[in-house]
Amino acid sequence: MKLLDLEKLELSESSFISEELKQEQTDLLFQIPLKSGNKTNVYLLFEHKSYLDNSIYIQLLGYLTEIYRNQHRNGEPISVVIPFVFYHGEKEWKLGSRLLDQFVLTNQEVDILKDFIPNFKIDLFDLKEIELKDKLESITFQVTLGVVQKIREGDLEFISHLPGLFSLLQAIEEESKKVAILRKLLLYIYWARDLKPTELNVVLQRSKLEQYEELAMTTAERLISEGMQRGIEKGKLEDASKMLSKGIDLKTVLEITGLSEKTLKDHGIL
Repeated sequence: MKLLDLEKLELSESSFISEELKQEQTDLLFQIPLKSGNKTNVYLLFEHKSYLDNSIYIQLLGYLTEIYRNQHRNGEPISVVIPFVFYHGEKEWKLGSRLLDQFVLTNQEVDILKDFIPNFKIDLFDLKEIELKDKLESITFQVTLGVVQKIREGDLEFISHLPGLFSLLQAIEEESKKVAILRKLLLYIYWARDLKPTELNVVLQRSKLEQYEELAMTTAERLISEGMQRGIEKGKLEDASKMLSKGIDLKTVLEITGLSEKTLKDHGIL
């Protein structure tokens, strides 16, 4: 983490992208620049486990593959992705921290074969043993990871968890930064949960952040608007795919749908 500029951490709206990942209830949330100034961003992938599941490394490998496939399809450079696992099961975590740990091999066999294994490491948060605030220094990171930690809990537990987190934002002196973080947190919560602006306004009041109640409303309206736009584009893409499959020429398809050739390529239709 010492290479990452955590103060410039962003909840990347563009990373709420993959329907495959969303259906798997996995959250690709953070985009973080490197302190070196290198333009490459690092992304953080999150998975929740309430029991020991020895398929988790295979699941994460599939998610990583999907992320890299999307980046390649969009002509983007491949980014480093750090998988985080929130574990709150009863049994002790005994699945190691690397994909390599899942192979039944002798030390000699590992030495010889490890170059042929797509190994990666997870960062494990065993929630029975640690508090996020004890492991993290950045307020932004504490708040955002705290939200992710409880995002799959029941409504009552999740909502009661938020005021303590949101109140930490008061320590951020730069108003524009505070608003940007809060807006993206609200956007993520609306995206992941079926909550109303009035419910989040109660949270803001309890967090002594009632001056941002209007932000909760406008963020919800924005998400609805963007969802409608995505629905319209999805319909056009489906129409384009059907027309092309029936032999209608590309120029006509583009004229009818108003889509560009690049858009069709980006979505794998061409």
